[in-house]
Amino acid sequence: MNINQKGLAGEFYALAQLTARGYNASLTLGNTKGVDILVMNEKNNIGYKIEVKTTQEIRGPKSTRPISWLLSKKNETYIDSNLIYCFVLLEHLETMPRFFLVKSKDVAKLISEQHKEWLNMPRAEGKTVIDGNLRKFKIDLDDPNGYENNWGLLDL
Repeated sequence: MNINQKGLAGEFYALAQLTARGYNASLTLGNTKGVDILVMNEKNNIGYKIEVKTTQEIRGPKSTRPISWLLSKKNETYIDSNLIYCFVLLEHLETMPRFFLVKSKDVAKLISEQHKEWLNMPRAEGKTVIDGNLRKFKIDLDDPNGYENNWGLLDL
């Protein structure tokens, strides 16, 4: 699956979950920069912007392997009380994806902290780090923060 197909698949899976849970949701189809799905919660009359990020990779030793999604430096400061990230893990096409929902302020804080840790990691002698635009958002598979299936964020 190429990167565009993977991204679209994640968006459609997230849209299906939102619709099945009774939210009025629609894809923006690229017309709204930085937002993939617009959601209206009819119960509390609040609209939300959902940014969907999709991955298929799990790396590292089985007991500690984190799930990671690529973001950019701008996500360190992109904070909006009505913006929620939906991180989708497509492990196998035969099984339902896993969904992790996180407030934008938490994403900004975590990717900033995780990036600083990466920059400060010991390197081989003579190796230097070039600080680029890419960032990774990582969640441990055991999800200690309770992000998995955190659809209740849309009811606050």
